[in-house]
Amino acid sequence: MSPTLPTLCGSMAASPHRLAVEMHNAAYRDLGLDYTFVYFGITDPAAGVGAIRALGIRGMNVSMPFKTAVIPFLDRLDPAARKIGAVNTIDNRDGVLTGYNTDYIGALKALEEQTDLAGSRVALLGAGGAARAVGYGLAEKSARVTVYNRSVKPARLLADEFNLDFGGVLDEFPGCAEFDILINCTSSGFQSPTVCPLAESMLETSLPPDTIVMDVVFLPPQTRLLRLAASAGCRVVPGARMLLHQACGQVELYTGRQAPVGVMEEVLEREILKMI
Repeated sequence: MSPTLPTLCGSMAASPHRLAVEMHNAAYRDLGLDYTFVYFGITDPAAGVGAIRALGIRGMNVSMPFKTAVIPFLDRLDPAARKIGAVNTIDNRDGVLTGYNTDYIGALKALEEQTDLAGSRVALLGAGGAARAVGYGLAEKSARVTVYNRSVKPARLLADEFNLDFGGVLDEFPGCAEFDILINCTSSGFQSPTVCPLAESMLETSLPPDTIVMDVVFLPPQTRLLRLAASAGCRVVPGARMLLHQACGQVELYTGRQAPVGVMEEVLEREILKMI
């Protein structure tokens, strides 16, 4: 009997890193599946999607800056991905490529480890791709979301599109007393452990200890915002929790099996420590 080839999955990215590779391959081993996950460093999203078809790739993760650029080359879009306007997962079923967004699922699951979101008062910082995914998910969960951003126009557009409230620019953020949850969806703090998206003096005096503070930034594992929140007695949700749960959603799409969350979590924590 001739040997069979493993089912191929992967990730297209401009600047590949190994977090998804290690998490996915650990999951497939634990599930006893003959799957292999590799990275594809690309510059042309059309060619990247074409490679999925040509090589019969079962599933493909999509990283920035290609989450919007791949959409015209797909056959179908999941309704949530269509509303968010971004795809982080391409599922290949018998040659039909469907775009999904598991970023919002990852964010919701990370937050729901801490609280029930329905009716929660949420301050959402940012109006880019991450904020769109998180804002959409929170609206679906009937949270009461107020958007703050560096510039007004994209924040108003985001608020209007998903029926959220517009709070103002970041410099005018009023403090956390009127919110249950604070979520940073800006890039502020990424690989910059001393940078915070809000004025530290304001946070030090306006963070009630029962506030839940989430940062979608996963490097460093504890951003300046999360360290300040922890010092104030808040419950913190690191970006790695969102990263973990969105990857679990991808594994479940590609395999039809429940993702081994504990196995993937252990691998993710180990790999992030290597990147610090």
